[in-house]
Amino acid sequence: MEDWTYDELFETIQEVYKECLSQNRGRRHAIARIVDDFNNLGKIEDIIVDVAIGEILITYDKIFVGYVEDITKSLSMFNPKEAEDELTVKEIKDLSRRINKVIEGLKTAELDYNPSAE
Repeated sequence: MEDWTYDELFETIQEVYKECLSQNRGRRHAIARIVDDFNNLGKIEDIIVDVAIGEILITYDKIFVGYVEDITKSLSMFNPKEAEDELTVKEIKDLSRRINKVIEGLKTAELDYNPSAE
């Protein structure tokens, strides 16, 4: 994690999301911007981005099926051992807890099959 600290990345993603909403851009645009702005930062950073997006999405009434599939697949492949050089033990435990919460939330979410729905 060269450019970000663990907490800083989560906080920045939340700030970008809230900024987009405050500009009346809508949730779909806000998520798309996060995906675009925080794409391919690094293996662990990408997991954190997926967790942050997932935490936002599980607050929605309906979630686009593509997001559910992609995030679930990504987070299911997380290996805590791979994060040992980049995160503290405390951060790995927190990330693992958050991953489980997102995966469970996505499993029970109502799916939306319309990619352009707000």
